[in-house]
Amino acid sequence: MLNSPAFNENAANTIARAKARNTSLKTIPGSSITTPVLRTLALARVSQWNKRALNPKPSQLKILLSHCKTAASTEFGKKHQLGSVTSYEDYKARVPLRVYGDFEQDLQRMRKGARDVLWPGLIPYYGQSSGSSNTAALNKFLPISLEQIGWQKKAAFDLVARYLHLSKDSTFTSGFAMGLLPPSILTEESPGVMAGSNPGIMLRFVPEFAKRIAIPRPPIRDIPDYNQKLAAMADAYLDYDVRSLSGTTCWFPLMFDHVLAAARARGRNVSTISEIWPNLNALFGGGVYAAPYRKLIREKMGKSPLLIDNYNATEGGVFAASDRLDETGNTADGMLMIPDRGVFFEFVPRAEHGSTSDQANSKRISLWQVEPGVDYSVVLTTSSGLFAYYIGDFVRFTSIFPHRIEFAGRPSGMLSLTQELTSFIEIEKAFAEALEKVPCTIVDYTASSEIGVDSSGKGRYVFFVEFESEPKNKSEFLAAVDAGLCRQNRVYREHRANDVAILSPRLVTLQSGITKKFMKALGYHSVQNKFPRIINEERRDLLSSLNQNEQSERETRGKNEQ
Repeated sequence: MLNSPAFNENAANTIARAKARNTSLKTIPGSSITTPVLRTLALARVSQWNKRALNPKPSQLKILLSHCKTAASTEFGKKHQLGSVTSYEDYKARVPLRVYGDFEQDLQRMRKGARDVLWPGLIPYYGQSSGSSNTAALNKFLPISLEQIGWQKKAAFDLVARYLHLSKDSTFTSGFAMGLLPPSILTEESPGVMAGSNPGIMLRFVPEFAKRIAIPRPPIRDIPDYNQKLAAMADAYLDYDVRSLSGTTCWFPLMFDHVLAAARARGRNVSTISEIWPNLNALFGGGVYAAPYRKLIREKMGKSPLLIDNYNATEGGVFAASDRLDETGNTADGMLMIPDRGVFFEFVPRAEHGSTSDQANSKRISLWQVEPGVDYSVVLTTSSGLFAYYIGDFVRFTSIFPHRIEFAGRPSGMLSLTQELTSFIEIEKAFAEALEKVPCTIVDYTASSEIGVDSSGKGRYVFFVEFESEPKNKSEFLAAVDAGLCRQNRVYREHRANDVAILSPRLVTLQSGITKKFMKALGYHSVQNKFPRIINEERRDLLSSLNQNEQSERETRGKNEQ
């Protein structure tokens, strides 16, 4: 077991040996004095954050009224009488719910240089998102004002503050902070207006003290192909004292593979990351459900790092983060909302999340009015001029006062053979349960469905899995996933009983490296592209074809070698 005393003792011995060998790791001269100062600031921030999470109403109302006052003289503000808003009820009466398509024409004008449209003055940056816009546009371009950038910088510190509070790390800034981030290159949309990824924009505003420890640096930072970039980072920073790693959680194991390969290419006999970067203890992740990746991360690192998970979006930055530990010393499920970082939150019950035609009648409530255990669609009002804007995410509150959330899926991307509407979050939780019950490790996986697999015309789920180490009994693993889905989804459970409407799922084992080839075939090379949890028929056929071709090629090579 990875959290057993034997594992922890072996990990400690390995790290001690690695530290003895790696005395020449490159560090930051004089940076150790920064950590005590950061810790003092962190403890103050955590105390303030915890207090406001217990009573978010004052902070949230202050943000809402401030945004309304600031935008009162804009085109949008005049049209919706924002200057006379004095309460949340006023706001709901004046400002209807909106999706990206409702803002798109205004945002196009703003990107061409129009001023005082949604927010005062000229919005200088636009974050490009790959999410669906419900329009003909292939990408969403979301406004990022200088005010929002200021809030995002503070929210980024919140993640560090949580880590320092939970870990008691006294040497955090003595080494380097590595980011698995997209390129920082921005394109000019019009005079004074730039567009790019949100992380790329934020890299322009990194505080001076953080620039000293932040890696990678140009030109490696701006390599567009992500696999090439990770390989270059591993080679360039192999002998750096890396203390933290940030990015989308699913990319961490892939980065570790590149680092191990780079070390072995130099003749080093290593089996874990801790033998190379013994002081890497902090992982700042997000973007995907973390549970299925924890075991693989621990195995590749040779120890249990502290993973600070977060929920964020281009529309407003970081909204919530891990805030406590479980009995094993890992961060517990659920993320504490950040109520005072420039974003006003509203929530629409999942059942009422709809198109623009019925948004006027949708029930919408504030952060301080939500109930635990209910799925809500997230609506934001930001310091960049997005007012009552659906971001397309569903969340669920695991507790209130303090308000902790977990991601619950998106309106699109569901499996539904018989109206069971299985979300990718339910699939991820089922896989996490199976990994706990049946020992194995997974590189990545996805799900699809097929119908008419027997004379009755019934359907079943198909799971495509690339294993790092396979389970001894794949049928047992598949049964555990199936049982997990039955627990997660009531309709699936009822329709699976005695195969009444849904047949038992099928497992397809992917050849090594196929998940990477599949992403490349889809044109996905960026850190912002996550391996899809649910795929349609066309992508299912593509993945099956890639896997079959790889299997045939390996069989041919095996025969030739004989």
